[in-house]
Amino acid sequence: MKIDDKLKKIADYICENFEDLDMDDPVEEGYIDDYVEICGATDEEIKNFEEKFGISLPEDVKELYRYKNGSKFFSILPCVIDKRDMAFNLMSLQAMEKSKGYFQNKDALLTDFPDYFTKEDIEKMKDERIKPYLFNKKWFPFAEYCDSCYLMLDFDPGVEGKEGQIICYIHDPDEVVYVTGSLTELVENIMEEIES
Repeated sequence: MKIDDKLKKIADYICENFEDLDMDDPVEEGYIDDYVEICGATDEEIKNFEEKFGISLPEDVKELYRYKNGSKFFSILPCVIDKRDMAFNLMSLQAMEKSKGYFQNKDALLTDFPDYFTKEDIEKMKDERIKPYLFNKKWFPFAEYCDSCYLMLDFDPGVEGKEGQIICYIHDPDEVVYVTGSLTELVENIMEEIES
């Protein structure tokens, strides 16, 4: 099943089960109508984005953005991240580009923030798939939850990670956690959750 077919199933599920997911009614709020109207990004827009940041988006990410260039206020990616339920809105390529102007626009290690992270905190967060950064120019937020938590594409993975893996920046307390190896895996995990 292609990504667009999976997202259609996820959207239908959300509209039918929004209360169980502790979400606003997407029909009543008009979120689903806005979402349906969103077109995909063109190949040229995707190419321009890649060239601007010197990256090559994974094929499944390109496939997603060819289908929908964002989701506005519709939380199309309901995930369980580190045992926390979070429903993410897909950011458009333009929103991703804008966010890079102020978020994940510099490199800063966890150790650069001794007032916020103790050695024990850093050790507890250690994951060989992710480099020990709080901010990294090669992390690209592509989905957001409550304007403070972000799913990110990781183009600078740790020694046991892989380029293009999905990680999550969680705010308050700040941490970065591994999510999945790819967007396809993320969507499949969501499908498993909704089908169980």
